Amino acid sequence: MMPAPADKIQTLPVVKMGEVPPSDTEYVLYIPANAPIPIKISTHGTLLKNEQSVIGNTSFARDIYIYKYWSSYDRKTWENSHRLLNVSFAGGMDVSGLNVNVTLDQNR
Repeated sequence: MMPAPADKIQTLPVVKMGEVPPSDTEYVLYIPANAPIPIKISTHGTLLKNEQSVIGNTSFARDIYIYKYWSSYDRKTWENSHRLLNVSFAGGMDVSGLNVNVTLDQNR
């Protein structure tokens, strides 16, 4: 994986989660600590009678900046997102229903 283009990233506008991004240029997504992050879980498939979506909110414990494949906690040091963040998805069914679990841990 190529190193992050830190010089280029520093010149891009920063857009806070929930704001309207510029339509004519790339940008850095900024998600502040404790700010609401919308979560949408959708179900669909041939076994289901109807599609359904559930919307909720969560928040991060610390600030994070995201640009393409890279992430940063301070907008100075950029890492490949997979090195900085560990995201896993799991799901299954039991007597309580359909269970979907998303885990997001920081690697550093």
